Formats: sequence, C-alpha cells, structure tokens
Amino acid sequence: MKKNIAHIFVCFSMIYTAVALEVNVPEFNFGILAGKQPSGSSKFSIVQQSSINFRLLHGERFYSDLNLALYIPDVLRFFHPEQLSRIPGQFTCVDFSLNFPNLAGKPLILSIFTGQHQSLTGEHYNFDFLKHRMRSVKMYENDIAALFTPPRPREGLGVSVAGLILNTGYVGGSFSWNGGIKDKQEYSLYTQGGVFTNIALTNANFSFHITDKATKVSLATSVSALFTVHDNVGIFTQVGLHKTNFRSTTLQQDLIGNIFAFFEPRIALEHMDFDFTFFISKIRDTQSAGLFPVAPLIKPFTIIHNEPYGGLNMFFGFGKMESDKMQGGFHSLIAMPITRPTTMSLLVLALTPFYTLSIGPCDLDFRFSFYPLLYATPASMFEAKIALKRNL
Repeated sequence: MKKNIAHIFVCFSMIYTAVALEVNVPEFNFGILAGKQPSGSSKFSIVQQSSINFRLLHGERFYSDLNLALYIPDVLRFFHPEQLSRIPGQFTCVDFSLNFPNLAGKPLILSIFTGQHQSLTGEHYNFDFLKHRMRSVKMYENDIAALFTPPRPREGLGVSVAGLILNTGYVGGSFSWNGGIKDKQEYSLYTQGGVFTNIALTNANFSFHITDKATKVSLATSVSALFTVHDNVGIFTQVGLHKTNFRSTTLQQDLIGNIFAFFEPRIALEHMDFDFTFFISKIRDTQSAGLFPVAPLIKPFTIIHNEPYGGLNMFFGFGKMESDKMQGGFHSLIAMPITRPTTMSLLVLALTPFYTLSIGPCDLDFRFSFYPLLYATPASMFEAKIALKRNL
C-alpha cells in the first residue's frame, strides 16, 4: 500500500511538472574531474558530476522545485563504442516539492516533498522569513573538505510547515517517512527555528527518528549562529550531533564520533575574502543519503569512518563575483584523527588553487588540487576539475 502511494505521488509529480506555466533554472552545476588513484589501474579516471534545479511556476500561490543529478563514474567508458564495455551513469531525483508561500495570505509556508528538501534543516527559512541569508561553512566549496561536513537529510515523503513569529524569528516542523516498508520503514519528526537580532542570526534544528517496532530510536541536532563583529568581519559557529541511534550497543562510542563543531571567522574586504574554518567532525558516509559519492575523485589518505577528525580549512579569494565578475585564490586543508596516534597515512593535507570567471548568467570554475603526501606516486598528487555552474 505504501509503495503504491509513493508511485502515485511520483506520477502526479510528473504530470504536474508537464503543465507548469513557467519553468526556470535558478541553480545548476556541471563538473568534470580528472585524476589518477594512488593504487589500481595506471589509467587516469574522468568523472562527471552534474545537478540541476528546475523551479516550476504555476501562478502566484504556489510553485514547485525539482532537483535532478547525474553521476558518471567513468566518462571514457560511458561513451565506449562497444555496448558490452560501456559503464552506465547514475541518475537520481534529489528532491521534488510543492511549496505554498504566504499560505492564506499570512507569512506561512507549506511544503509537500520527497528527497533532500531544504526545510529539514531550516537554513533557507532565514532568508524566506527574516530576509537574511546564513551561508554554511566554506568547506562545502572545497571538494576534499566537504568530506567532513554534515550530509543533508533525505526522506522518502514528507510535509513541512513554517511561519514567521514577531517579525524577528521563525519556527517550523516536518513529518516524514523514509519510503521503506515492514522492518525497513522509518518515521521522522523535524523541528526548526531561527532568530535575527542586531548581533547575530541563529538557526537550530532537531530531529527524532523511529523505525518499525522501535528497534532504532535516533536523534540528530544542530545549532548555528552568525555573529556580526564589524561591517567586514563575521564569525560563524555551528555545533551538533549527527544522527545517532540511542539503542545502539556502542552508544558511548557513537556519541563521541558523531559530535561535530565548526568555528569560522570571516573577513570580507573590498576585493579580498578570508575564511578560516576550525572543525571537529567525522568523515561523512558517502552513501548514507542514497546519492552519489561526494568529491574528490582522489582520496589522498586512509579513511577512518565514525571517528572524529580535527582540522583547519583556510580560504583566500581575491576579486568579487558581484563587482569584479571573477575570483581567484585557494583552499588549503589539514586534518587528522583526534582519538588515535596520527600517522602519515591518516593525515589529510591538500592545497586547491582555483579561478572562477563570470560568463553571462553562469560561472566557469577551474581548480587544481595538490596532495603533497602522495609523493610516492607523483601522478596521483594532482586532480583537476572544471565546472560550469549557476546559483541565483
């Protein structure tokens, strides 16, 4: 029965998309990565990762978002002339949602969604209701550093509602089902809230998850704050807990491994930007959200899952995309496990110069990652990436 409901919802979504009055593309990303793994084949790997967000307008009262993604693990063999030698790509619907802003003429948003809907963390509500945007840590823009960032929650089917309170805050809630049946089913409750003051912009979310027969009872939470120290200086902080099963036999170990914290001073000058992100976090499980493996193509260290790492990601950029139509600079990352002796194989060290150029409505991004600890295999010390993207 539940599977039938999910299929009906997907079919309805496709029909709904076809009759949209207007379709635009506020976001897309088309990227190609090339590099050679430290071990294995002597051939270079070329990977394609792309995503696109369609906004479907059906009038003033409601709209919908459709996010799709494509991952090709081997571009050369994807186009191989012999059919039996081809390697297929992976295509997925990241999320689809029906959104009703200003419900009943009030500052209230209702969403019916499937997938990685933004309401689950509530971050975009800061802009929707409070008209102030809270940017996540700069690590999301650095492929290898993104391994240490919290993955976005993903659900099978859900509904969320949020509203403005006293013109300075918002509160919201979501209920969702993961799409599984019998012993695979899980139901979740999410709550979100945020406040804007002259000193700081804050956002918090909490989620409760329970499986069939309560065999797993899990919690996750996150609290973020962006402090305005000066017109050119801000400090972003975030602390939280990854999704943790409180009925696990290794609960104490899981709690230690699932805690994360970020502290990021931000300096924005007229033509330069500096961000220093100090962090404690485990490496994300790339398959936990059911999507594609996260970048980078090369993993220049021995990955230890479910244990906290500590480190620093530094960003320097010259030029402004808004005024100069370009930005160049670099990301640098150093990280290591904090619960065991550090060896060279566990140490993460990377430098990523980049250059981004505005070309009309899109940005063309070039970056070149350098992993100095892979000196034993010189061809594997480098990874190149080119991406065409848009983010309105």
